[in-house]
Amino acid sequence: MNTLEILQDLLIKEYKLTREQLTPDAQLASLGVDSLGLIELMFLIEDRFAITLTDDKSLILVTIGDLVAYVDHLVVVPAGTPQPDGAATAMPVT
Repeated sequence: MNTLEILQDLLIKEYKLTREQLTPDAQLASLGVDSLGLIELMFLIEDRFAITLTDDKSLILVTIGDLVAYVDHLVVVPAGTPQPDGAATAMPVT
């Protein structure tokens, strides 16, 4: 199962959406995911992927595709790896 499918499953469960609605270009706000919902979704993602997301990125996560790319980046980049743009890297959950 890839990141998109896992995120779709989370959104289907939490927001009663259909997989067809959850395309990579679907905007989170149009799906009913407001700023508070995004924070709650970020906690679910952290638990599911065992990563730590930073709140500062929530402002640039507009579409499902944005969220997939962000999660994929954190899963692939080793913890503690310096990033040129100051982006957070995955940190192990203890």
